[in-house]
Amino acid sequence: MRLTALGDVVLTEPVIRALRAGDPSAEIHYVTDHRYAPFVERYLGVDRAVGYDRRGADRGMGGVDRVRARLDERYDLVLDLQGKLRTRSLARRFAGAERHTLEKRTVGQALLSIVGHDPPIDDRHSVDLYLSVVAAAGRSIEIERAPRLRGVERTRGGPRRVGLSPGATHATKRWPVERFIALAERIEADELLLVGGPADVPLLDAMRAALGARVADLRVETLDVLGLVEAIATLDALVSVDTGPAHIAAALGVPTAVLFGPTSPTRWGPIGASHRVVTLGLDCAPCSNTGGAKCPVRGRDHACLQTLEVDRVLAAVRELGA
Repeated sequence: MRLTALGDVVLTEPVIRALRAGDPSAEIHYVTDHRYAPFVERYLGVDRAVGYDRRGADRGMGGVDRVRARLDERYDLVLDLQGKLRTRSLARRFAGAERHTLEKRTVGQALLSIVGHDPPIDDRHSVDLYLSVVAAAGRSIEIERAPRLRGVERTRGGPRRVGLSPGATHATKRWPVERFIALAERIEADELLLVGGPADVPLLDAMRAALGARVADLRVETLDVLGLVEAIATLDALVSVDTGPAHIAAALGVPTAVLFGPTSPTRWGPIGASHRVVTLGLDCAPCSNTGGAKCPVRGRDHACLQTLEVDRVLAAVRELGA
């Protein structure tokens, strides 16, 4: 199980592949946020995806009860790939199962994180953290680490299309929109696809107004998660901040340049020679596991992304062939 977020769910794919390689006959179910369940079932190669909705929209039941009502099988193994209080509680509902939980911190560090002291994890990739849960269960097997989505083909051969994904939930993970616009004006592509969700509409509309006819008509922010994957599959390259679309693109084999500021490229960077990480490598970064509303380092004023110049990003994009 991994309830949130979409990018993290993508990065759990090697776990499923490792379990399949170790026991091809195993039946694998995946519990995730109800919004991601169709994505998981279609692209991650599981036998069944179960949507979790903590608001309990169905029949007035809470999220835990919904999962228990829909999954009454007895499991041999439960892997909690999140390690939060909610997922630990959910894992205990599956009676008789062998359980293993993601342990990112010591007990003391976990307690400190509750009160806001949460130093960034910067020594391992998230994929390796997730695979460590498989190893703890005694089912470790050598596989290709890079996540990949199955059941979708990249549709190429038309106009050269480059995607731009400027939005992120946390403000400190965003690059200034005017620099995204300046970058787009210098990218050698026939068409630009703006990638984001409903919360990114102001950013995307500002870019549409500035870039005009080069922007594809498709409004990705109106699509569901399956439509998002299909849109990203049409790209020849993607330029993104550290957010879900970057992980989807990399898992589809789309050459991807990811801009990192407060979060760790060691932990979240795309895996593979066809991708690029763009970071200034300041001594104060990484400063956060998730990003935040404002720069937490006094006197730095979000320098990690505010001072990242267009030329540096453009050089990485050109290395992708865009």
